[in-house]
Amino acid sequence: MALASLCVLLSTLSISPERSQFRRYETIFLNCAANSTSWTVKRNTSLHSSQKCQYGWGIPGESSCKIDTAYTSDTGVYWCENDHGECSNVVNVTVTESPVIMESPPYGVTEGDSVTLRCSYKEEHQGSSTSNFNANFYKDGELIGKEEEGRMVLTSISQSSEGFYSCEHPSKGKMSTKSWLAVKEKVHPTSMAATPTSSPTSSPTSSSTLMFHPMMICSALLFILYSIPSICCVYKYRKWAKVRADVKLLAVHRNKLQEVDLKDVNVYLHNPLPPPRLHRC
Repeated sequence: MALASLCVLLSTLSISPERSQFRRYETIFLNCAANSTSWTVKRNTSLHSSQKCQYGWGIPGESSCKIDTAYTSDTGVYWCENDHGECSNVVNVTVTESPVIMESPPYGVTEGDSVTLRCSYKEEHQGSSTSNFNANFYKDGELIGKEEEGRMVLTSISQSSEGFYSCEHPSKGKMSTKSWLAVKEKVHPTSMAATPTSSPTSSPTSSSTLMFHPMMICSALLFILYSIPSICCVYKYRKWAKVRADVKLLAVHRNKLQEVDLKDVNVYLHNPLPPPRLHRC
């Protein structure tokens, strides 16, 4: 699942037969379901990484891949991918030489659902498999039950149901390989139904909020546009007034100086200094 989280999920990979365990020499079909046809089946195995479906191990088709004769080397993780890096879900495929396999859902199950685990037995020389025996079922290595006709039904699946499952043929003493049963969280319809009913009441609030923000921005811009000329005018007026006051002050000082000079002249003219006295020898 870590692989699927790295890309956008826009396709669905389906597998046929619809299980995750296969016997050697079985035929496996992989198909990418999407709106376009430009999808390629890829896989990660113990020998290769991000390997495209190609002749030698598979037969590539139009957004599909066919493994005509499966081998243990085909065990791995399979997914669909296009040229844009968009991906599908991933499917685990296990190819085993054991005559016993456990058939479980390859795509996982959802909380609250029921799932059937089937223990299947088939020797290479036999034409078809059988489940007509009492099978032992294990979860994470511990025995969880012995069921007739090789089938175990798990009801009311929860997160605690997730784990590795396997089965055993009691008389043959053959054990299947382990398969991981993934449990997906259930989306409650009540929460989904509550969304449309609450949307009409919340929609005007959100729309008014969206309308309110541009109005605030426009008002702020208009305030700034009108304030800048006013500030400039006030600044120029204060500068002009200061210059005018300085000029008037300078003129006053000049007038005072002129008045002082004239007074001195008048005093001198009306009160001339006495002539110097001559001392007799």
